[in-house]
Amino acid sequence: MQGGTINDEVAPTAAATAPPTIAVPLTITQSPGVPPQEIDNRMLRLWIPPEIGARTEAGAQELISQVRAFRTGQGDLGVAIEQKPIEGAGGILNYLQTGRIVAAGIMPDIVAVPTSLLMDGRSRDLFFPMTDLADQTYIDGVFPAPAEQAINGQQILGYPFATTGLTHLNFNPEVITQTVPLLWRSFISDTNHTLVFPADSREGAMLGLQFYLAEGGTLVDGAGRPALVAEPLARSLTILSTHKANLLQSHQLKTLDEAWQYHQLGLSDFIWMRSDYLLERQLLDPTLINSQGYMPVPGVDGPLIPLTTSWAWALTTNDPTRQSMAMELISYLTSPENLANWSSRSQVLPAHRQAIDLMSAQNDYLEFAAEQMELARPMPISETSRIMDVLGDAVFQVLTTEVSPVLIAEQAVTALRQ
Repeated sequence: MQGGTINDEVAPTAAATAPPTIAVPLTITQSPGVPPQEIDNRMLRLWIPPEIGARTEAGAQELISQVRAFRTGQGDLGVAIEQKPIEGAGGILNYLQTGRIVAAGIMPDIVAVPTSLLMDGRSRDLFFPMTDLADQTYIDGVFPAPAEQAINGQQILGYPFATTGLTHLNFNPEVITQTVPLLWRSFISDTNHTLVFPADSREGAMLGLQFYLAEGGTLVDGAGRPALVAEPLARSLTILSTHKANLLQSHQLKTLDEAWQYHQLGLSDFIWMRSDYLLERQLLDPTLINSQGYMPVPGVDGPLIPLTTSWAWALTTNDPTRQSMAMELISYLTSPENLANWSSRSQVLPAHRQAIDLMSAQNDYLEFAAEQMELARPMPISETSRIMDVLGDAVFQVLTTEVSPVLIAEQAVTALRQ
């Protein structure tokens, strides 16, 4: 609905054809991406990408409800929420890079961005530090991975609130009753048990990346260009080539949905899992909450380190008064109760310990997830990067051919240079 008005509390969805603008509490409008030209000085503007703001309708509605509740105690203050992509024409970064001079009056006060952008030299100057306004108690409760990208020494660049992509294994505790090895070679050599994962996908690339980093691999060369190193890559591929038969039909699977169906039919004992996918499955089938076992992914010298992507609220206004109002809203949205409610409805992990503690009272899985969040590191590259393409191809080759892992590694290194 272009330029229309919806006079009800309808949550925007990721499938909307245009990013909606939400003026709280009156209406929700869908615009073709052109912000209104008349701006109320008592109106805070919040931009959020649909991949985090509209992951689920329930999560989108929860955000709207919380903003409405915040506004009731703020006199005549209004809050406008608009969904915008991170990149591309009409995206958050594009507006912040070009709009402050020519259209300062329509810029957001608050944006939700991946924490990786907060310290990226190409974008970090777009956000204003909130060091003097932040609640140190909140910052102290943020898990290490998001904190690493949002806090630069004593400078606080953003308020982390959500984390996705935590990887681990799921299993049926009625079938797996003994201690499971946390070294991959020992784990995969047990012919009595099997593992399934969608190797022909980004999941295969992610597993390859985790092994590569565990073997000491790096992702850039001396000039800062994307690069892989043959030796650690060959070692990681050699490990993955061990007892390939115990990975069943993993090389034919392209999605977690396919792997999940395989696992649910009892065809595999273990399944590679991501936290956000499992939370979605638990919502569809609450009996899974008490019927699943969880463990880290076995690795080289111990469990593999999970790699996660996190999101933070950041300030994009340099006006002290608006910064103060914006921080009040951010603090409200990230209170333990509000963050727990939004995270639960959005099927993501909260980036804060207190919020996940509240959620874990009703879901034992979140206790395990919290333990893993203490160990996780930030995802060092984009999941859509060329490196991930090359790693995914290498993992697929080592699982489907008898080509030497050393040769596959050398070919991968060469492919990335081309």
